[in-house]
Amino acid sequence: MNSWDEKMGRFLRRTEQYHLLMLIGAAFIYFMVNNTINAASSWTELSRDPANTSALWEPYVWEYTSALSTTLLLLPLIFIIRRMAHAEYGLKKLLLIHLCLGSLFSVCHVALMVGLRKAVYSITERSYDFGPIVGEFFYEYRKDLWGYATLLATYYLIHFVYQRLIGEAAPVATEPLTDTPATPGLPAHLLVKKLNREFLVRLNDVLWVEAAGNYVNLHTEDGVYPLRMTMKQFCTDARAHHIYRIHRSYATRAQAISTIEYDDTGDGTLTLTTGTALPVSRRYKDSLKAAFSPALT
Repeated sequence: MNSWDEKMGRFLRRTEQYHLLMLIGAAFIYFMVNNTINAASSWTELSRDPANTSALWEPYVWEYTSALSTTLLLLPLIFIIRRMAHAEYGLKKLLLIHLCLGSLFSVCHVALMVGLRKAVYSITERSYDFGPIVGEFFYEYRKDLWGYATLLATYYLIHFVYQRLIGEAAPVATEPLTDTPATPGLPAHLLVKKLNREFLVRLNDVLWVEAAGNYVNLHTEDGVYPLRMTMKQFCTDARAHHIYRIHRSYATRAQAISTIEYDDTGDGTLTLTTGTALPVSRRYKDSLKAAFSPALT
């Protein structure tokens, strides 16, 4: 497995709880940069008109309020898109839904944008006039529909790349490739899809497990493979494979243990046969002694 892909996937899984905030922050920065350029261009055009009465700051207020309004709508938009991912729609129904969502997006965007502009103008000596409501709304509606389509396409593109980078393991639906009998909980094999490759991971090859947000990372001699499951659930389901929890964030397979050393506090350090050292919490000390003894025989 490519080391860069593995490091990037591990980073993405570790920071999963911040991804939505990072996405909205990146979008806001992009909107502000893009709209700053638009505002500068608008002022250049206005300044060429001898009859211009607009102040220098006004094009920037127009553009920045539009950018802020779009950013505020991103969170509910992403929430709706994620909810839609759990349902199946025909093409016609899907297009109709997005047309309705795009229209609602436009109405909300215009309302927020005009409200913000009026708020800014209220602290100046100037007044803001949106113009003829019908004509101006359909002008904004045309732009907002295109903006909605662009945001939608960008979201799905980012999601596609994200899923390919992060990878995810899933139980193999077919019969085991060996004569090993099936055990309750997790099957003997997991299929990991990552980039353009698929990896068949045997749970008996897992040396240790690390919690990473909503995932657990399965560490083998060949690489690291993510499984979307909490550490508590994984350790419960993987117990038949002699994988036991040793810490809030770590678990290991009994046969991979070389030594365990405890300090005066009751906490300790577990060393694997590969030389990897893992922390052991005193919370799991007694259960380890009870579980590892029969597993190592």
